[in-house]
Amino acid sequence: MRVVSCFLLAGLLFAAASPDWLGYHGDDSGRRFSPLAQVNTTNVRRLAAAWTFQFVRQPTRSEATPLVRDGVMYITVGGEEAWALDARTGRPFWSFEYASPSGAAGGMARRTNWNRGFALANQRLFMATDDCALIALDARNGSLLWRAQLADPSENYNSTAAPLVVKNLVLIGVRGGDTGTVRGFIDAFDVETGKRAWRFSTVPEPGQPGSETWPKNSDVWKRGGAATWTTGTYDPELNLIYWTTGNPGPRDFDGRDRPGDNLYSCSVLALNPETGKLVWHYQFTPHDWNDWDANETPVLADATWHGGPRKLLLHANRNGFFYVLDRRDGRFLMAEPFTKVNWATRIGPNGRPERMADMEPSPRGVYTCPDIHGGTNWQAPAFSPATGLFYLVARDACGYYYPTGSSNDSEKMAPGQSIKAIDIQTGKVRWQYEFAGNQEAVNHAGVMATAGGLVFAGSRDGQFIALDARDGKALWHFNTGGSLRSSPMSYMVGGRQYISLSGKTAVFTFALLE
Repeated sequence: MRVVSCFLLAGLLFAAASPDWLGYHGDDSGRRFSPLAQVNTTNVRRLAAAWTFQFVRQPTRSEATPLVRDGVMYITVGGEEAWALDARTGRPFWSFEYASPSGAAGGMARRTNWNRGFALANQRLFMATDDCALIALDARNGSLLWRAQLADPSENYNSTAAPLVVKNLVLIGVRGGDTGTVRGFIDAFDVETGKRAWRFSTVPEPGQPGSETWPKNSDVWKRGGAATWTTGTYDPELNLIYWTTGNPGPRDFDGRDRPGDNLYSCSVLALNPETGKLVWHYQFTPHDWNDWDANETPVLADATWHGGPRKLLLHANRNGFFYVLDRRDGRFLMAEPFTKVNWATRIGPNGRPERMADMEPSPRGVYTCPDIHGGTNWQAPAFSPATGLFYLVARDACGYYYPTGSSNDSEKMAPGQSIKAIDIQTGKVRWQYEFAGNQEAVNHAGVMATAGGLVFAGSRDGQFIALDARDGKALWHFNTGGSLRSSPMSYMVGGRQYISLSGKTAVFTFALLE
């Protein structure tokens, strides 16, 4: 077992340098902060390609973050393929190809040929498959150890998130909330046996707490959405899991057949990992009619807040507001807009949005900011305990909403996408770096912050960049030659720090010139 020491810097808690990247977020906090500092603001210009590994088969897109432990990199390629690579050279150790036992699956499966990577526990790797199953592989040789079916893919269920390991359980959620046929849930399985330990359904059935926020005498809850298609976070001290949920259903933009707040959609949930019981919840967008999923990372940070230490949960929401909550009990502390917002005047002291009048989608179209893609989306943010800044990919755009859908409005407001740094004490944007080129297409690549004072990020047009974490100044870039939709990570092997991310066709890995 690795012993991790901790210390305080400017009132912020963070772990001493680890050479590995052991989960989708790097660690369980969701901060996507690398404590490695060999690559820093003074030498990042000497960063160069160390190795590239080309995938044998090209996935629909690559959203996976590689994991590295003890000099071995583990990477998934879509929901069907995986590799173990030498983290120094990219040389393959083993590969795995998944074959669904049921053959060609229906529904969403086999059309969503992507996922966001592995989870790792001891000698087991865990991966979501494209037929809505969770599998465990032997990390030493890639052999299949067990398989657990999450739901029937013919009913439009699928799973693309990287799993999360908490103690002896591996957790995973599902996607499909936009189809109008699914009811979201989080499943927990025993890491050794694959036996399901518990399931938490994110839409309560009649009689359960929260069911009063759905219509009575109706079975709409069976198709209520609130999908759980991103990776949660975990606080071992509080022993709480934090997981976010998507939009309500069965219709994204027409809420007339589901009056009420529609819990637990568009929310963050705090769950007991042993039992799956709900401890607290916070809903960002009650009765959502804009498809503003809350499927953005719930980032955990320990910081001085208004004069005293506090355990915080940081969340940049698709609805355009940046939130700070007390993660012990879900108490609302602050929310500030980080992009153009016209649907609410503010988030009130009670934590509920104070909506503008007449903003519900209508046949004539209602002009709303943000647009359907949100002020941000699922792409990974980062938090640096050294700067106290929260980094994210943001989108400034508006659109017209109708009961049947939405459309962007590039004439009134051309989409602008940027990396923004938010001061967590005030919620104000400290700096922003504008992406160049055509910004109509959504940039889904995420970010990583490092102890070297850097923020790394990819872009839709294939640029991989490094910025100064203090002021957003561009310090380095590399053109990968293809669209990027994944988030970077960093690790150290043999005393050398590497920076890596996956593209559609390959894993790209960089280090300082020797």
